[in-house]
Amino acid sequence: MLGGSPNVWITVNLFFQFLLLLGYCLATVLSRISNWGRLIYVGFALAAAFILPSHLHISDLNTPDSPVFWVLRYLASNLGVPALLLCTAAPLLQYWYGTSKPSSNPYLLYAASNIGSFLGILVYPLLLEPRLGISEQFQLWRGAYLVLVGLVGCASLLTRTNHDKTQSQETAVPRGAVTWSDRLRWVLLAAIPVSLSLSLTSYITQDLGSFPLIWILPLGLYLLSYIRGFQPLNKPTFLVHPYKHFWIAFIILGLRNILPIPHQVSFLASTIIFYQVSKSIHNQLYEHRPTVQYLPQFYLFTASGGVLGGLFNGVVAPLEYKFTLEYPLLLLLVLLISPQYLVLVTNYDNRVSQILGSGFIVKNYQTPVGKWYKYSTYFIFVSWVIIAYAILLGSIGIPNFKGLAGAIIPIGVFTLAAWKLKSTVIQKSVVGLFLFGVLFLFKPTGNYLFADRSFFGNLQVVSSSSYGGSHYLMHGTTLHGFQLTNSLSAPQYGLSSTGIGYYTAVKELVEKIGSNYTRPIKTAVVGMGSGISALYTQPGDKLDFYEIDPLVVKVARDEKYFSYLKKAPANINIYEGDARLQIQNIDEKYNLLVLDAFSSDAIPSHLLTKEAFQVYTNKLNTSGIILVHISNRYFDLSSSVAVTVSTLGLDCRIKQYNPSKKEKEEGQLDAIWLAVGNTHILDKYVPDWKIVQKLSITPWTDNYANLLSAFRALGIKSKN
Repeated sequence: MLGGSPNVWITVNLFFQFLLLLGYCLATVLSRISNWGRLIYVGFALAAAFILPSHLHISDLNTPDSPVFWVLRYLASNLGVPALLLCTAAPLLQYWYGTSKPSSNPYLLYAASNIGSFLGILVYPLLLEPRLGISEQFQLWRGAYLVLVGLVGCASLLTRTNHDKTQSQETAVPRGAVTWSDRLRWVLLAAIPVSLSLSLTSYITQDLGSFPLIWILPLGLYLLSYIRGFQPLNKPTFLVHPYKHFWIAFIILGLRNILPIPHQVSFLASTIIFYQVSKSIHNQLYEHRPTVQYLPQFYLFTASGGVLGGLFNGVVAPLEYKFTLEYPLLLLLVLLISPQYLVLVTNYDNRVSQILGSGFIVKNYQTPVGKWYKYSTYFIFVSWVIIAYAILLGSIGIPNFKGLAGAIIPIGVFTLAAWKLKSTVIQKSVVGLFLFGVLFLFKPTGNYLFADRSFFGNLQVVSSSSYGGSHYLMHGTTLHGFQLTNSLSAPQYGLSSTGIGYYTAVKELVEKIGSNYTRPIKTAVVGMGSGISALYTQPGDKLDFYEIDPLVVKVARDEKYFSYLKKAPANINIYEGDARLQIQNIDEKYNLLVLDAFSSDAIPSHLLTKEAFQVYTNKLNTSGIILVHISNRYFDLSSSVAVTVSTLGLDCRIKQYNPSKKEKEEGQLDAIWLAVGNTHILDKYVPDWKIVQKLSITPWTDNYANLLSAFRALGIKSKN
């Protein structure tokens, strides 16, 4: 329904953050009843999981105007009640455990639960999903869940209730009643890692280049930081050290592409810094944990922080920013965090470090003097100069935010952070200046004619000197089409057109099916891009585009950037929404159906299942053919498609286009295409294309799709 957008994952994350918040609200109320009353409720809550549906079905044809809220409503209506009840079980069990055993530390159970989550996100995509269909996965989960419920019941019966309310030194830091200042600190410290993890996901997938299952890495590191941070650490955390400024400066410099920093280096540095920052912040949360009587409130307000972080990334950022601004904004916010631990040294005065924002107070350990501490003033100052250069290099013009909320929200968060995180005056002043620069000046390098964001990612039109002057349509790091500027006023259509981009296969098939345009043909294209396919039409032809992203439609229709659609001689229709649902419900028979939705690295696999190809073949006329564009950096989809369509009695051929130097100068690009159809149709239209080698893999269906079977690393295809 919503394709392979990384924002789907961000929105799902936001939904569960909301559930945690509501669940912890309910748990806070239920914490006031008796222990056995809470255990009875926990049993009821655990049993509610058995009413969870095994499949989620979508029948809505159109892309919703607000995809984020559509996803939230859909998940709430299908999963809301049982999932909410489940969310109350963990804090109630921890509270019961803490009050029953005064010498225990119930907060360590939270770290233990994250170990389970961490193992889950590794086991599912690597072991379960490639081997089991959805129905089998659901049955396996039911069995394992029954074992869990039994173990919880046994633990409840075997543990003697102890109402001794005395709290030991190990349970929590001695402190008085919880204040609203404490609660605000919990909210802020919980929000930053959540928002930073989602920001990192957006940055990697949209600005560095998406990698298969990339969302696992930020989520896994986030959970790991909770596991490591939610316990006593007998050494300074990352945020205490002055070198945090240096590494954040390095990352922000890479965001501008001022230096030729390889994407792999930026990726590695970003993930390491994210983990270290998150671990440090989670350790601060642990250090500020209350006594067990306030445990439900602690989880309630940390869940509130998670919701706020998710709202910022899932709602505010796509609606209010033209680039992935949330990532540099969060990195700058980290510079305000001063844990304020004192490193006990004898031969170095650290007062200068305190002024510049390293932040130290008394702690029961010593750190030997090293170069980072001895020269911390210089490291911090040089880092600030680098950040200022990278951020403030742009010119004041159109701001990077689209509405006032895009400026007001980060300024408000900055104000709260400056108040609660005990940063120095110099820190606040410098970070405030950097914040202004990100909102008004900071832009990735490039001559942008247009920049905007939608639920489906970042979209830019870039003016380039290539081919004597051209406009590029970039979706994150993926090229989705271009047009020579000298052809904007009068593109060449039909036989006079040349192969442009990776659409040479479309041109060849259209000419063969239409007998060199002696008869009109009907073509459907899934994935519109800049609309290059319109070049291969003549008067009387019909061309239907199926595009899920309304922003792509908006840009492709604007003659300032691309004129393929406006000046095309054919009858062109554009259907917005999920292509499979739209095609299934349209009354049309096509000569050619082109699938061009797999060139990025977030593969909408539901468009390549057996059921999907059945839909496509039902919409072809007797001599119709399907073209599938499978050029991809990380996936080889040829065998998966060939094995899948063979279950429908269809054949599959492949051709790799390697244009000559002259053809590349004219605008042709390397590409790999598949042709799918009956054998006699393929022999007629693509007789020189090669037969696809079929591996021993399972066909893809709506119940089973194994992307890892098509994964290749460093050009080496993985084996199933």
